[in-house]
Amino acid sequence: MHAKAQKQEVKGWLVISDDIGQTLAMDVTRLSALSEAVMDVAKGEDLKNSLRRLIQNAVLITDCTYGALGSITPDGVLEDFTYVGMSDETADEIETFPEGKGLLGHLLAFPQPLRVSVIKDHPSSVGFPKGHPSMSGFLGVPIRIRNELYGSIYLTQKRNGKDFTEEDEKLVEVLASAAGVAIDSYRGHIAQNQVSVLAERERIARDLHDLVIQRLFASGISLQSVESDPSLSNSSLEKIKSTLENLDSTVQQIRTTIFALQDNHPFDDVRTTILSEIASLSVVAGFQISYSFQGPIDTLIGKELANQVIPVIRELITNAIRHADATKIDLVVLANQTYCEIRVVDNGKGYIPGERKSGLLNLERRAVARGGEFEITKDSVAGTRTMWRAGL
Repeated sequence: MHAKAQKQEVKGWLVISDDIGQTLAMDVTRLSALSEAVMDVAKGEDLKNSLRRLIQNAVLITDCTYGALGSITPDGVLEDFTYVGMSDETADEIETFPEGKGLLGHLLAFPQPLRVSVIKDHPSSVGFPKGHPSMSGFLGVPIRIRNELYGSIYLTQKRNGKDFTEEDEKLVEVLASAAGVAIDSYRGHIAQNQVSVLAERERIARDLHDLVIQRLFASGISLQSVESDPSLSNSSLEKIKSTLENLDSTVQQIRTTIFALQDNHPFDDVRTTILSEIASLSVVAGFQISYSFQGPIDTLIGKELANQVIPVIRELITNAIRHADATKIDLVVLANQTYCEIRVVDNGKGYIPGERKSGLLNLERRAVARGGEFEITKDSVAGTRTMWRAGL
């Protein structure tokens, strides 16, 4: 039997006492900001922007200078890093992007709230990369989605020069819980959308097979019967032969499309892997990334090439999310008998030559190593177009 929590407001402070004698004093203004932050995330209108505002509120509530939210890949590597309190110019001066080392890596290995007075004095500290602003105090709180570690909230540099408090930690834990619920809800929404898309693909595949291919076969049979007519002129006969060839080619293309639409591939095929990657990246982006497949990618893209394609897709889409402030991203995966091609188009601020070259050079090396090429251009209106191609 649990005693009810008792609340008492005294001179602008709200004192909450529970049955085990723990007392948490929270400034009413901070409590109001916390409530607004949780409600904002709970709306689920735009996950990406909601999580950014959540970090902004975490900075406000704890009265610190810098804040960030980092998500991790399924194998535990820091993948995306949304930060506040630092200008883009300052961020561009930093030699290396956060890779999950130091205290960030410690929090990934030991996902428990962590408060540190002086970052450089912690045993896991590895120092800051060149160009990184000076930071002292640190507060990290993991974000969990049910039993899964999604990432962490990171806060540094209290404005009053003091250490982060237990009260700060408790408040940020509430925000981390709210973020976990919001992300879990968004993933469920994405999964439902994918189920609907797969069901629609199956319906389209059946319609193509039952209606279109059958009619094409019937037309082909009719033309073949006319083709044997001895009264036909040579020109008419050539037209019929050409039409029959076009019909055969069309039937083959439709069969390829039907194969691509049908959801009967093994769990670990490239299509399923790409769909899983898109679902994860859509959560990071805060909106559904659109996609399309062209050609028999499941039969032409083997495991070895898939090990190249998946990181390329991840890199191109992550760049659009992280650097372009895009609200729409389109992915096309194409395969034919000669090459595999990945195209990503976003509506962000557009590619600026010379910025963040290391990742792009790596993409180019991957393509060239397989006899292909990599192109990145700024769209004529807005956004960026990228094309990565590799030989089969």
